[in-house]
Amino acid sequence: MELQGIVLVSLILQCIAVAAAFRLIAVTGRTRAWLLLSVGIATMAIRRFITLATLFAGAASPHLLDYVFEIIGVIGSVMMVAGIFLIKPIFVEVREAEQKQRRLTETLQQALDSIKTLKAMLPICANCKKIRDDNGYWQTVEKYLSDHTDTSFSHGICPDCVRKLYPEFCDEVLASLATPQTSSPDGGTSL
Repeated sequence: MELQGIVLVSLILQCIAVAAAFRLIAVTGRTRAWLLLSVGIATMAIRRFITLATLFAGAASPHLLDYVFEIIGVIGSVMMVAGIFLIKPIFVEVREAEQKQRRLTETLQQALDSIKTLKAMLPICANCKKIRDDNGYWQTVEKYLSDHTDTSFSHGICPDCVRKLYPEFCDEVLASLATPQTSSPDGGTSL
């Protein structure tokens, strides 16, 4: 291969490396580093272009040292192009990980925003146990907790209330609690 061909191959490879480095600016978001690399490779390409123009003009006759010098330039250009293409997946992975982390952070923030929590003191009626909400309306404890937490309710009756409300049946009902018939999800017995 003549020296002009070797220089032309080196020039093409360096132009590819410049274009690839410019594309990595968009991929990585690191403008300064890739711009410096692109400009550095571009200056080497300009040198190759001047050498090529000089050779085509016939202004200089090629020597063995020129061939060796340009072959080394081609090898360097191939390594630059390969290096840029091999490093791109790393930056793509980093960018995807950053995007995934950003999405996860947004999801966590949305979850945090949607969590309903009970804060401070709750105004509760001393008699009927309704709770006053922020708008001044009185709600049952069940309604208030359902609206402000992910709690759902099932109803039963405690032994004290059985004695108070159903004194004529309390002995029979409380005795049935000693031998569980219906289990609730928490392992207790439901009336």
